[in-house]
Amino acid sequence: MLHRQGLLVLLAVVSVATAGKLPAHIMRCARTDPNVDQCLRAAVADALPKMKNGLPKLGVGPLDPLLISEMRLSQGSNSPVNLDLTFTNMSTTKFLDGVKVESIHFDLDKMVLTAESVTPTVLAVSKYSVKGKVLLLPITGTGDSRVELNDVKTSLRITGKRTKKSDGKDYFEITDVKANMVPKKMSLRLDNLFNGDKQLGDTMNKVLSENWELVFNEISPSLNTAYAELFRRPAHALFIHVPIDGIIPEKL
Repeated sequence: MLHRQGLLVLLAVVSVATAGKLPAHIMRCARTDPNVDQCLRAAVADALPKMKNGLPKLGVGPLDPLLISEMRLSQGSNSPVNLDLTFTNMSTTKFLDGVKVESIHFDLDKMVLTAESVTPTVLAVSKYSVKGKVLLLPITGTGDSRVELNDVKTSLRITGKRTKKSDGKDYFEITDVKANMVPKKMSLRLDNLFNGDKQLGDTMNKVLSENWELVFNEISPSLNTAYAELFRRPAHALFIHVPIDGIIPEKL
């Protein structure tokens, strides 16, 4: 799931950023370059395969697998899918494999970074607990879960403000992060539903699979909020250590 996704965008480029600047072997882009967006997209595409081990020098752990201690997704009682679904000890993989960065734009006047990517597969395995209703059918259970998203388009928008630090340099201070994930397909398997009743469990898993779009649409607000916070962490680790001119200088 996400969603940490290929959309680590520009922040992914600085996997070994230290001393307020990018290392020499990382592709850099000048903001005065008329093709700066294309340059950024190429730089990120080059950097993403190197991101599985995270950003250790910035205190960010491995990104693939991405380990999430808890993620809670819920939807209100007026919805066709009324779920209180909690995933724990989640391991998310494959989101850096074959990711295609479609666009990146860093607007330094408005202090907004936007990006879009498509990931072939995102796989998440975890423990789960659930209670609620799906299309008026009750659902309850705890056990192992497997969630797979296919052809996931992710949009990321990071908003910030320019802040001058004691070193006299300008930094990008994050004020908001929004993520939006849209898969072409989702498969969801929840084991041990209804205290292990195989017939009821198989029936409910079939209902979930056949109505995956409805299920995803209902839980996506909570899902996007959760993943936006996950995107914020490496972004903050980058921008708090590296000044704007160290990330995207005026000239090379």
